[in-house]
Amino acid sequence: MNYKIVKCLYKKEILDVLRDKKTVLMMLVVPLIVYPLLIVVTMQIMASVSTGLSESTYTLAFGFDDKSGVYENIFEEYHDEGYYFNVVHVDNLNEALKNQSIDAYIIKDDEAKKESFKVYYLSAVTNSNYAASMISKVLSDYSESITIDIIEEAGMSSDEVLNPVEAEFVDMSSSEESAGNMLGNLISFMLIVSLLMGTMYPAIDTTAGERERGTLETILTLPVRNQELIMSKFMTVATIGVVSALLNVISMGGIGAYMVNMMQSMGTGESNVNIISFLPAIIICVLCIFAFAVFISAITMCVCAFAKTYKEANNYITPLMLVIMFASFVGFIPNVELNSNMALVPVVNICLLVRDILVFKFNTGIIAIVLISNVAYGIIAVMLLGKIYNSEAILFGDNSASVQIFEKRSNMKQGGVPTLGDAWFVVALAAVGMIYAGGMMQLKFGYFGILGSQLIFVFIPLFIAIYTKKNLKETFKLRLCKPKYFASAFVMTVGAIMVGMVLSSIMSAIFKTSAQGAAESMDALMTDNIFKMLFVVALAPGICEELMFRGYLLSATENKFKSQRAILIVAVVFGVFHMSIVKFLTTALLGYVFAYIAHKSKSIIPGMTMHFMNNALSCLVMVYPKQMGEIIPIFAAETLTVFDFMVLSVLGVILMFLGRQIIQEKEEVTQ
Repeated sequence: MNYKIVKCLYKKEILDVLRDKKTVLMMLVVPLIVYPLLIVVTMQIMASVSTGLSESTYTLAFGFDDKSGVYENIFEEYHDEGYYFNVVHVDNLNEALKNQSIDAYIIKDDEAKKESFKVYYLSAVTNSNYAASMISKVLSDYSESITIDIIEEAGMSSDEVLNPVEAEFVDMSSSEESAGNMLGNLISFMLIVSLLMGTMYPAIDTTAGERERGTLETILTLPVRNQELIMSKFMTVATIGVVSALLNVISMGGIGAYMVNMMQSMGTGESNVNIISFLPAIIICVLCIFAFAVFISAITMCVCAFAKTYKEANNYITPLMLVIMFASFVGFIPNVELNSNMALVPVVNICLLVRDILVFKFNTGIIAIVLISNVAYGIIAVMLLGKIYNSEAILFGDNSASVQIFEKRSNMKQGGVPTLGDAWFVVALAAVGMIYAGGMMQLKFGYFGILGSQLIFVFIPLFIAIYTKKNLKETFKLRLCKPKYFASAFVMTVGAIMVGMVLSSIMSAIFKTSAQGAAESMDALMTDNIFKMLFVVALAPGICEELMFRGYLLSATENKFKSQRAILIVAVVFGVFHMSIVKFLTTALLGYVFAYIAHKSKSIIPGMTMHFMNNALSCLVMVYPKQMGEIIPIFAAETLTVFDFMVLSVLGVILMFLGRQIIQEKEEVTQ
């Protein structure tokens, strides 16, 4: 790679991008002017509205005869405390309330043994709703005053009777932690959104924009290698993203300091907040946000590279923007912790990290995982971008990698398999569905919520395949196959399970926190009903996940890449979807075996069978550990010895090799 050429191309791309007013506006105006102005104006409006509501006079009517004026005097007594009521007399109380000529009215039940009131108000009307809350306060105080009079008339102490237990709550959180907790969720969300907006326009301009202008062909006629062109474009978008990230950090820091000072002056926030104490947290956040900026720059370029025009790129980027914005809402969900599993989820890990860092939760292992994972995702996205630009499809578009879901359905051709663009769109949609919809279903429906989350893997690709008029039999590999493929799948799966046990033990020793989390998640699946467990944990994933990964995704990748690369891509994606660093290598290895068999047999049935067998074996070991240990002694061992490692590794590799040979030998005989 000639770095002088990269430097020249980089200067050219930067100048082209900076000539675009949209980029400059999104990079400078939004973080430095719009966001601070929005926050300040919002807080001023809220303060003004709150003050206006508390100082307003509310019209109140009584639905009973208050001849002595006792109750009217009760409300008038609260004028000194900022409760302003104007008591009026009306004939039709309901009509007056609906017409909003009064804000509320009170009915007294004379037949009750004690003073009993009903307050009628309109919750949909701000003034009426606020008036009801003020009336509640007045009546509560009135009730307390009568209680005190009764107790004191009986010769007792009202304080001892009403407050027999005294409790004092001491907040051990520092002022800085309280301020960070208040600002963390909002700042992380706004950072993610602003970073996306900052990289979106230069990514569109350097890819689809250049194709639409016809200047990309001119550049490719020059003595410039694709790697040099890709690097210059990526460096341009990444530079804009990093600058946007830095400006946003500065802007958000200023906003946070302003909000803290504002609440301190109003007496609603913690006092003596030391801004300097946030410096280590800010430095860590900046590093991770820079890594995320690189990742988001690469991923936006990958999406936009499939578009032929600026308008089409905007259509393609919209789903990505919605997915990222949707994922960034995780910071607002209570009790979602940043553990080793969540640290691997892009977007989510940054939001949770910013939230935790601002309350001074420093876990070096988790921070390292977040940082490394975002860098890794960025590298993968850049490599993918390189593959895109090495293809003639970037110029002439053979539609094998396009996102057809956004095209007119009348223009779609009947038959065939999904495009790679549609496959990645389905993967992204399924990931978001699993994180949010799947999580909600598990919370609401418990054990069977797991089944609902598995059905996401079926409904999303099935809907997209039907909408884009694909051949369902070919797309999902729904065909029977010869017995030799079942035999090969069985031998290879047994070998993969053996090797997977070794890999899982090694990863558990390295990532102990993640191993503990994986063990807890498995315990959550535990139930005494083995048939229920086999149905939900073994059968459902065996069917649903195979339709998604070895069906839809493998068909799309096979149509674009060579078979080994397609199988490897599916295996890696399958491993990532299990969101466990401890399980990644094991699940990816099994995913490779299932994908290999599906590719050779053109059927997902052997993979479904072996997937069910693997999960069913895990269920049996969990429910019947003693019995399974007697049948297969290795399952009874708490830890594997060096000898166990060697035996399992060697025997597993041999079985996987023999499984491949079963197919290859049969194929050679057939040929």
